Amino acid sequence: MKEQPLIVINMPGGGVQDIDESDLFWLRKAFDSEWKGATMLQLAADRIYSNEPIDDLSKKFEQANVPLAEFSAPESAKTKLLVSAQRVRQVIDSDPVIYNEKAESVLIFPTKLRLAVRETPDEARKRLKDAGTHVA
Repeated sequence: MKEQPLIVINMPGGGVQDIDESDLFWLRKAFDSEWKGATMLQLAADRIYSNEPIDDLSKKFEQANVPLAEFSAPESAKTKLLVSAQRVRQVIDSDPVIYNEKAESVLIFPTKLRLAVRETPDEARKRLKDAGTHVA
């Protein structure tokens, strides 16, 4: 049985964490209220922070053959979300009563975790398809 390579993530404070590339759901620049200057990685079971820039982390995942699709956060179109396209199970219309009023669609992941994005459902599906996956 072939063991999958782990991706080494450099943590703030000098720590290092190995993660399985299939655990990634999405990553983005951390909000100042979370960990100023860090990058947040949403994993299947946890949320971790890295002191590596988002572009460096995205290269690590791309080298591990993880297709990433870029989306915009509802709160700020400038906030780039890099989503593991192979982990998205479904794209649905956003409901402004539940999600941010600027969110157009919601990406649903295997653990029922959801991510609201600015892109319409059709745009979201196209971005995921362009990254090499197909979702409903």
